[in-house]
Amino acid sequence: MWGGGGNDYVPMTTRDGKQQQSYLRGLVSRLFPYALLLTLGIVVGMQYPSYLSVYSRRPSTTPALLPRSLPPPPDSLIPPISSLPKPQEPIPNIVHYVYGLAPGPQPDFPYFAYLSMRSAMMTLKPERVMFHCLTEPHGYWWDRVMNWEGWSDENGLKRGMVEVVPARDVTHIGKENRPVVHYAHKADVIRLEVLLEHGGIYLDIDTFVLRPFADYSLMLHDVVMGMEARQLNFLRLPMSDDEMDPTGLCNAIIIARKGAEFLHRWMDTYDGFVEKHWAEHSVGMPWILARLYPTLITVMSERSFFWPLWTPDHIHAVYETKEYDFEKSGQLAYHAWESKSKKYLAALDPSTIKRIDTSFTRMAKRFREPDEERRWKAWGKLDGAGSGAWLDREDEEAEREETGEAIRLGRRGKGVWGI
Repeated sequence: MWGGGGNDYVPMTTRDGKQQQSYLRGLVSRLFPYALLLTLGIVVGMQYPSYLSVYSRRPSTTPALLPRSLPPPPDSLIPPISSLPKPQEPIPNIVHYVYGLAPGPQPDFPYFAYLSMRSAMMTLKPERVMFHCLTEPHGYWWDRVMNWEGWSDENGLKRGMVEVVPARDVTHIGKENRPVVHYAHKADVIRLEVLLEHGGIYLDIDTFVLRPFADYSLMLHDVVMGMEARQLNFLRLPMSDDEMDPTGLCNAIIIARKGAEFLHRWMDTYDGFVEKHWAEHSVGMPWILARLYPTLITVMSERSFFWPLWTPDHIHAVYETKEYDFEKSGQLAYHAWESKSKKYLAALDPSTIKRIDTSFTRMAKRFREPDEERRWKAWGKLDGAGSGAWLDREDEEAEREETGEAIRLGRRGKGVWGI
């Protein structure tokens, strides 16, 4: 005990110290469940479908790298040299598809694929459409593709008719003859081979072309590809990701000159091909090469071709809401990510697409044929979409049952589209 000034100081006893520690432990134990619930709520909430990230992945206040004002224009627009080299011819306006490589019997060609092909035919007005396949598709919608009316050039000649081209069966690749088994890997190789041979525009069957590529000078480059953005997660939050750190360059759209050096270098990397590495050569490798040889390729932003993404929040925004406007976005194409959106795509037919009102159907409706629904019903194809074109054989029956149920529910107003 200390004395002085009438105030006494009594040191805390051991018992008092234990009481305070006990109080703190009790406080922590009472607050811990609430803190745990708050943390879990934040983690779960970040993964819940929300289309905010479709628009606001990055802050709008990012510092500009350009000066506030441009330098004054030159006194003359004439270049300082007497002559310039002749410009190269544009990339040929040939559209390529690779399809029908899976083994065994295939389901009918689906309605969404027919719409996607019409989007390319109507928007790009290609000179040729080369459809590379091991097994030619069949069904009502394939017949409509083959009966595409084409377009007439200034001399009245029909252009853009579909040509079925037998594809080679890629069984081995590279100097060491590494085996290629899965049809997706086979398609990755074939698309590079046909572009090296012919040049043109390769498109996946679920790609919708929204604006003419030539109008944006894309046909004047050697090779053009687009970034595929990374998925947002707990460590990569909205407003914080780096636009120059994509997953890679998605090979669902490739625009290239015949014999382009970038494609040759890409093919050379297949000497190290590993079957089990799913996207290493198709998405990751072209991004590596683009950074090594930046003069051989033009890289488009993630918003040009492959936006919105395949993530649950983006699929939700595109296929279940009307929040995303493809027209206002200014993007040149949309990859529909059929492996992630198959339940929506399989439920589409000329009747359901009229009743469903979402971001996707608003975009896709513009590519329908005139009087499409009446002709389709007259033909008698009442169960619609030709489901399952994306499936392995062992999944086909289950997916057909699931799709049939989705369509039946859709007619009662309770389907996957909410109709």
